[in-house]
Amino acid sequence: MRALMLSLLLLAPPCFAGTPLPDAPHVVTQGEGQASATPDRARVTLSAQYRHAHAAVAKQSVDRSVNAFLELAPRFGLTPQDVTASDVSVSEDIEYDDRNRRIPKGYAANRSVTVTLHALDRLGEFLDAALAAGLTGIDNVAFESSREPELRRQARDKAIADAREKANGLATAFGAALGPVYSINSLRSGFDDGYGATTLDRVEVTGSRLRRPAYLQPTVEYTERVSAVFELKR
Repeated sequence: MRALMLSLLLLAPPCFAGTPLPDAPHVVTQGEGQASATPDRARVTLSAQYRHAHAAVAKQSVDRSVNAFLELAPRFGLTPQDVTASDVSVSEDIEYDDRNRRIPKGYAANRSVTVTLHALDRLGEFLDAALAAGLTGIDNVAFESSREPELRRQARDKAIADAREKANGLATAFGAALGPVYSINSLRSGFDDGYGATTLDRVEVTGSRLRRPAYLQPTVEYTERVSAVFELKR
């Protein structure tokens, strides 16, 4: 236990940068709290990318596929507020040979679309429809909960209780009493979909990888962390 407390105090500067420390006896602890829920929506980012010798043709191909996708969006309960499309980007497509000489390959046009899908049971169907409409890539699928603010508050309350419990345990173990809190820092919070990542590797042309039933119903988990400095009563 003595080694644990010493390690906490020695690690305090790098771990809790910016947390002021009192001159009086004190203890520094870190608390962590988690709150989880079944997701009720998915944030999906898709893209359309086309190449052609002529820039206008590449852009027109992107426009057609995005417009076709936007026309089918209402079938899945998507409103204009659920859909965000980026501006189209057109750039020269260039490769280099082994002598580092430029080899023009035409032009590449790109545009991404991000949607918030509330009908999770139709996720596979939605992705298939988006690809059939002409979108060429599924860049990211992140499951979320509409209760995120509430879940983060729950996680933060648990983190605070965890930090206080650790501090009290250390103080008691060393024959001291825990005094008032001197300073508190909110550390980096986290988010996890329950399967180790919130993103899916980029999927080209088909969404077959997304048909695994286990992937469609993860548990989203929100993590909050706090560090606290407590004074010690002698």
